[in-house]
Amino acid sequence: MDYTPTSNIANKVRNTRLPRTQPLLPLFEIVSNSIHSIEEAQAKGIIESKDARIVIDCIRNGDQKILSGVTGNLDQYPIHSFIITDNGIGLNEVNLKSFIEADTDHKIEIGGKGVGRFVCLKAFKELNIKSFYKKDNEIKSIQFNFRPTKEGFHDFSNPEINGVAHGTSITLNTIKDEYQKKLPNEIRAIASELVSHFQLYFINSYAPNIIIRNQNNEQIELQTLFKSDFKKDVKTGHFVIGEQAFKVFLTKSDEYQSHKLHFCAHNRSVITEGLFSRIIDLGRKPITEGNYTFYYQAHVVSSILDENVDTERIGFNFPDDEDEDEETIDINLAKIRRNSINVIEHLLTDYLGNARTLKVESYKPIIFDSLPQYRSLLKYKEKEIRNLPPNLKEEELDLELYKLESEWRLEVKKEKLTLLAENKDVTSTEEYQLKYEKFISEFNDIGKSDLARYVVHRKTIIELLEILIESGDSGKFENEDLIHSVFFPIRSNSDEVPYDKQNLWLIDERLTYHSFLASDKTFKKVPQVSSDSNERTDLLIYNEAFAFTENKAGPHNSFTIVEFKKPERDDYQDYDENRNPIEQAEKYIEQLLDGKVKGRNGRQVEVTKSTPFYVYIICDIRPSLKKILERREFETTPDGKGWFRVKSKHYSAYIEVLPFEKVLDDAKKRNRILFEKLKI
Repeated sequence: MDYTPTSNIANKVRNTRLPRTQPLLPLFEIVSNSIHSIEEAQAKGIIESKDARIVIDCIRNGDQKILSGVTGNLDQYPIHSFIITDNGIGLNEVNLKSFIEADTDHKIEIGGKGVGRFVCLKAFKELNIKSFYKKDNEIKSIQFNFRPTKEGFHDFSNPEINGVAHGTSITLNTIKDEYQKKLPNEIRAIASELVSHFQLYFINSYAPNIIIRNQNNEQIELQTLFKSDFKKDVKTGHFVIGEQAFKVFLTKSDEYQSHKLHFCAHNRSVITEGLFSRIIDLGRKPITEGNYTFYYQAHVVSSILDENVDTERIGFNFPDDEDEDEETIDINLAKIRRNSINVIEHLLTDYLGNARTLKVESYKPIIFDSLPQYRSLLKYKEKEIRNLPPNLKEEELDLELYKLESEWRLEVKKEKLTLLAENKDVTSTEEYQLKYEKFISEFNDIGKSDLARYVVHRKTIIELLEILIESGDSGKFENEDLIHSVFFPIRSNSDEVPYDKQNLWLIDERLTYHSFLASDKTFKKVPQVSSDSNERTDLLIYNEAFAFTENKAGPHNSFTIVEFKKPERDDYQDYDENRNPIEQAEKYIEQLLDGKVKGRNGRQVEVTKSTPFYVYIICDIRPSLKKILERREFETTPDGKGWFRVKSKHYSAYIEVLPFEKVLDDAKKRNRILFEKLKI
């Protein structure tokens, strides 16, 4: 027989892919060849199933005689070679020819790619092959070495038979350093990897008796390992994409360190992915049932996967496009993955259902106590909440619920447009009436959600202000600009900040409704005010109707001026407009008098001494300020915490000085009933 290779073997090896993270793939290739050899021997009646056998010897670094006598564990010694021996049909002339032929399609019908031997030479320095086979009722033998040279095949000989009837022994000789770093030393770990890789053979009872052993005859039978650690409660499921049928096997394993999804071809795992990112309620920890802990392993098989596995058996020849249109019948890995996950979800309905129920129950106290604005989602988006990640912190849960609520709001808005487009009488059809009632129910609950959110917002703002007016670790207080921004964003106006984002309710609920508001802007830069003054108030609010009346036809327009001072400030001085907030406010009033403002409809309105001015000075009343208030004949408010005065001689003004403590207490009292109703 001609042993000349049909192509440059060194180039074939060079162009073959093998990730360094998969150092066991060459072993899988040789074991797969042994299984095929045994199947061929069985098909020809040369061997019975009960006698089929593959032995894998782990050859470790060290003196082989010494290692063979070690009674303890050899796992501490690194493995440098494997010897795989089977009693299959052997390398007869047909099989040997296909081995020598670089691009053989000899075993293509059973998944052979003709590159397994090149994968072996990517990780190992050479293969040593010895085989025995029957020809014309006579036992023949062949022995040679396979190396990554141009010729590839070396040292052909015919060893003595010595009673061997058939079978092959292949040595994966001397693993390369870059692959040995990722090669497990533990014999049990390698055994588990073998069972997992060939698990479909074991599930379908196709696997021969496979043994892996050390030099001291410590060994593991893979059938026994499968039955004890992998076979428990094997579940099966199916799905179809187009005309292609797929089958999913779901097993349990205590050897793996995570839940895995395996895409398989020809009964072998090709791509392995984590299941946690796809089904988060499986968790990262093993599942415990009684005294048994395990991880789920899902195996997906199909003829389309067999047909499209790539040459090196590390991927498939179709795309993995997560954005692929679900309606198309084209096959891609993303679509197979999604369908596989759906099947696994179905197979684990009881477990996942219980896990998700417990998860929702753990989230309910957080929602009811801290995030009441999302309570309606428990009714309308329960399924989506059940699919949220487990063990979310409050701020993480808030973000996820916000996303769900946004989707829900969009759905309700679309439903509204649909109902309007149908343009039917609510009472005309039962179907339309049901739709309408559903929409009204959800619309009302969205309103409740909005109210709850706003109440939670108020509670948060009160707590924030409470923190800001306290001294920090250094004993210093926050400056007035930061405190100012809590009430209303600094250097902005009411056109830029919507009503629900303003916090003027901290002072008085009625301040929220106004014609315009300027925050920390000079009079000259407020377009509604006809003034060239560079004076600026902290807040300048203009009301076209009387500020504190429900009568929109009230006789007066009005201004509200708000000034903030740093907490605990105590350097006030009378008759100094820079150090006396009363005089400062009066100066602002004088700047506005005899000017004009532009109303809602664009018309000019004169500001006169009959125009009401409401002034709020928010600051702590320290001795220097109290002296000024007493000198200017201010009176205390009924609760004794604030001071006020009415001026009417030169202009109409109500001036109130409110300490931060009073602002906080009054805001808490006004909102207490809302907080109690939400239980926050």
